[in-house]
Amino acid sequence: MANLTKYEQETIINYNNEEKTASIFTYDRSLIRKLDKRLPDYPDITVVRRGEDWAEYSLPKKWLKVGFPRQLSDEQRAEMANRMRAARDSTNEN
Repeated sequence: MANLTKYEQETIINYNNEEKTASIFTYDRSLIRKLDKRLPDYPDITVVRRGEDWAEYSLPKKWLKVGFPRQLSDEQRAEMANRMRAARDSTNEN
């Protein structure tokens, strides 16, 4: 196993507008475990090639998502905190 720094343990997601699949090349052990775990249930995920500490997968590019953090106002944040407090209080009463 290569002694790569965290900086060197990169993940590359590659796709183009014509093809329906994307490739994921990664040294990220947690991502490799996550994708390997899904292989039996999702035949659309395939291992293209694998090394000692890296792997490359192919999967439908429509599965890739870019998520942005939820923007909350101070009032929304306070309301969520109040709901959480109430839920904890009701759990502790039982």
